Amino acid sequence: MRYDLHLHTCLSPCADDDMTPATVAGLAKLAGAELIAVTDHNSALNLPAAEAACRAYGLRLLPGIEVNTAEEMHLLCYFKTVEKALEYGEALYEALPAFPYDPAVWGEQLVMDEDDRVVRRVERLLTGAARWDVYEAKAACEALGGVALPAHADRESYSLFAVLGAWPPDLSFAAVELYRPERREELEQWGLPRGIEVLTSSDAHCMEKVAGRLRELPEGSVLEKLL
Repeated sequence: MRYDLHLHTCLSPCADDDMTPATVAGLAKLAGAELIAVTDHNSALNLPAAEAACRAYGLRLLPGIEVNTAEEMHLLCYFKTVEKALEYGEALYEALPAFPYDPAVWGEQLVMDEDDRVVRRVERLLTGAARWDVYEAKAACEALGGVALPAHADRESYSLFAVLGAWPPDLSFAAVELYRPERREELEQWGLPRGIEVLTSSDAHCMEKVAGRLRELPEGSVLEKLL
């Protein structure tokens, strides 16, 4: 399946407001995607609308969340069902800092229904760092039958290598997202496990980027158990 497993909607304050779940699904379908994951920052609230849109467009949805851990490292958490993702998201929301949030500064956080209507706005800033460290966030995901993996681990910010410096020997992942997979051999010098499954997605926050880096899901992917 051709996939894009890192997509944001208008729920993420750093994403454009026109990135509604239906728009994201429609653009992904037009680009040739067969499987997508909506992975908004620290929330799953737009997944029900994304699920309805994917059903309408004939896409498969892998429900996801992009967690900002206490270390300010981004972790992609994938789940078998939207319900499991919502359960994780509810617990994660309680771990977010509850300081005043100004949409004029940070951007809107829009929860949509399946007809692209705004249902409500989220009050806590979703891009804030949660109280959960990477070990806690990963364990909570796996306790719900999910799969967690480092997001854009090769980038210069909010990534495993940027934040932790090297791959911790006591932190076990079956897969990793690299924005530039050609850096794999280089990153092995910093502890990237040899033979680990590498995924590459768009991390789209605007319409022009949706499904712009489509790849084929590897046979025997760790994510197959969720599909």
